[in-house]
Amino acid sequence: MKFLRRFLKQFDISNNSKVTFDNPRPDQQKLFIPLGQLTLFDDFLKIENYPFKPSIAYKQNIFKSAEMDDIDFRSYPPNFRIENELIFLPKSQNNEIELFAKRNTIKTVQRPPIWSWLLEPFLDTEYTQGTDQKLMENLSEYGLSVDQISLLRAEVESQMLQYNFDTMLWEWVSFDTSDVLRAMRPKYKKNEFESFYKRVMKVALLTKQTD
Repeated sequence: MKFLRRFLKQFDISNNSKVTFDNPRPDQQKLFIPLGQLTLFDDFLKIENYPFKPSIAYKQNIFKSAEMDDIDFRSYPPNFRIENELIFLPKSQNNEIELFAKRNTIKTVQRPPIWSWLLEPFLDTEYTQGTDQKLMENLSEYGLSVDQISLLRAEVESQMLQYNFDTMLWEWVSFDTSDVLRAMRPKYKKNEFESFYKRVMKVALLTKQTD
């Protein structure tokens, strides 16, 4: 069954892959929300209808290049950092984002996929003991203990399973930080989601521990 699902996804027959997030079906709207509309100018960008209320991008839609601490246009989705927050941008405009970053000499980075590692058990693929050991090693390098990892996964498990399987997304490659925010947004009340949002960002921005 997993092979069949992967085969279908290659041809987008299921119409549920990540590329459809900007145009979700009615039954997916609570989970598969778009990341807003992005317009890039010479030295600033504009984000409209950003979905995450705790974000600065929900309250402010103009961002000058000088405000950005760094930008990662290689991630899925691309994102830029302002202080302790990541702002996510549409993957479909990746080339424009890269040109914007280079034109304005914004510091470019490639962030470690910390939330991808945390969310791997919820993919539509086999999760082996070897996979688990390797992920634990990766996450421990960024200061996360076994107990912390277990607690984070337990908190998001039911929503991530719904996100992937109840919607027939059947994602088997990877999830990312924006996926867990999408999945958990319908579950929490405003204050709860604000707290969760801050914790998600703190984890996403962890740096490798040094001896």
